Amino acid sequence: KVVIVGGGTAGIGVAAMLQNEGMKNVTIVEPSHVHYYQPLWTLVGGGLASVEDSSKRMKDVIPKGSTWIPKRVEGFKPNENKVTLDDGTSVDYDYLVVAVGVQTDFDAIPGLQEGLGKKDSGVVSIYDPNYCSKTWQTFLSVKNNPIFSAANPGKYLFTFPPTTLKCAGAPQKIMWILEDTLRGEGKRDQADITFHTPGAAMFGVKHYSDKLEAMRIEKGVNAAFKHKLVSIDVPNKIATFLDLSNNTEVKKNYDMLHVGPHMSAPSFLKSSPLSDAAGWIDVDKNTLQSTKYDNVFALGDCTNTPNSKTAAAVTSQAPVVVHNIERSIDKLPLDGGYTGYASCPLIIARNQVLMAEFGYGGKLAETFDRETGKWPWKYIGTEGWFQQRFFFLLKEKVFPYVYWNLWTVVSLCE
Repeated sequence: KVVIVGGGTAGIGVAAMLQNEGMKNVTIVEPSHVHYYQPLWTLVGGGLASVEDSSKRMKDVIPKGSTWIPKRVEGFKPNENKVTLDDGTSVDYDYLVVAVGVQTDFDAIPGLQEGLGKKDSGVVSIYDPNYCSKTWQTFLSVKNNPIFSAANPGKYLFTFPPTTLKCAGAPQKIMWILEDTLRGEGKRDQADITFHTPGAAMFGVKHYSDKLEAMRIEKGVNAAFKHKLVSIDVPNKIATFLDLSNNTEVKKNYDMLHVGPHMSAPSFLKSSPLSDAAGWIDVDKNTLQSTKYDNVFALGDCTNTPNSKTAAAVTSQAPVVVHNIERSIDKLPLDGGYTGYASCPLIIARNQVLMAEFGYGGKLAETFDRETGKWPWKYIGTEGWFQQRFFFLLKEKVFPYVYWNLWTVVSLCE
């Protein structure tokens, strides 16, 4: 009996693959009745998709043959092979798979929750289905406001958090979409755009960071490196940052403030016997098996593996978990190995993507590279006008179709 805690991308994918391998006793514990394809939220914020396109009823995506328990998990009793639920009951398992994602802490920055909840606050975020549509509406309001001109540009601030973040490219993806929209309408000179990050570069992998930095300079986008958002004065539209280079506060006025929120391990994991000191499920970074219990595996955003937290990472992790569960059942050594692969389709315009693919340590793992890529995709290449538009087509159309129509049915990553 395999119990999967979490009905997101990771949990659903593992359940489908286990079913395909002939395992009939698969249970998913997931309290939400709505399933989201979260990578679409960037496009929603950029006016390129609707939030409705990103969701389906949970019952419609649960893999056929799996049992769904729509309850919240309160904790784990791994010594008893039990998962405790919020109604006081428990579920037994032979194998446990934890795939509960991350927790978005909108209340970690004073003023953020207030600003997101007010229509005309100028504060937005694409990291929640309740707020991503507001991003586009706020942008339109600022862009079309006649008070802004080349002499008096609107102030657009974008922030990256100091914490772990799912889809680390998203805070700048939305920036590039909106920047390109302004440019296409001849209003780019009416916008003062700044990207704030507590880091020292545009992206965590130098190969792509260098490309983004060059593009940033070319397009006249400001950067405030080593800057962390610490509070928002919503009534006066003032954002306060901490300059980490000298530990001083910097206050900035804004007309639109897009926030990459703080994130952490889900609260119920922080005191779990399965977790490390920070609350992340402690697993071997290659086998994805718990370092504490041999019949427990975990994948996705809730683990302490040092990879980028993306949906693409999950598509590589899921078959490893399924393979290693099968090996464990057969009393064989675990030989399924996750290499840290993650992909981030970095949207750099309304119809262009810079495809970032890498593994542990930032090692490039480019599917489309002509020298090192995978056949037949290597013949496409990674550089050029055609490639950027082809990758955008994948992001906008192909990946969502594959997700909704194939991910819950069959693994495409074997």
